[in-house]
Amino acid sequence: MYKEISSVENFYSFLDKKKLIVFVPDNFTEKLTKALSKAGAGSIGNYSMCSFRTNGVGTFLPGKKADPFSGIKNKLSFENEVKLEMECDDYDLNHILNSLLKNHPYEEVVYEIYSFTKRAEEPSGFCINLNKRLSYNELIKRLNRKIDCDNVTGKDYFKKIVITETEVTENIINSAKLTGSDCLLLFSKKINKLFKL
Repeated sequence: MYKEISSVENFYSFLDKKKLIVFVPDNFTEKLTKALSKAGAGSIGNYSMCSFRTNGVGTFLPGKKADPFSGIKNKLSFENEVKLEMECDDYDLNHILNSLLKNHPYEEVVYEIYSFTKRAEEPSGFCINLNKRLSYNELIKRLNRKIDCDNVTGKDYFKKIVITETEVTENIINSAKLTGSDCLLLFSKKINKLFKL
């Protein structure tokens, strides 16, 4: 089968992350950054308190029932603010938002949350590109192993294959699809399984 392989590259899973963006008065930026970091925001690898900051001017017109941190009711106000951006994991998001609302000085906190995808630092397996497509039966014959599969037939063909030893989760499946692979092969001590993508 080695002669049929055109290339081999590392396969990486992709992680779903969140980015919090909040607008904060310039002189409250450090206090808020520390509070959000303590709650779980801004951790990237071996680094903590990671943020990106953009200076700007926010405008607002407090209504009659407002209790503004700064500015005057019924008058357009201007505030030097920092657009503070910090990334976080899904499971920390509620804790981070609680900290944000507790530590931000504004009566109405302006924030946004975005989802983004980030590649894992360590590979989760390999992605093999074949010179030509192999049918399911040809692939099984060359692997010379008993393979468990649910949704594969003898009519299926494969040219790009992801191989992993890690637990196959929805995230691993979706990451394999992003490579443009036709299937994912799990080789572990307990089971060998093929997933058609």
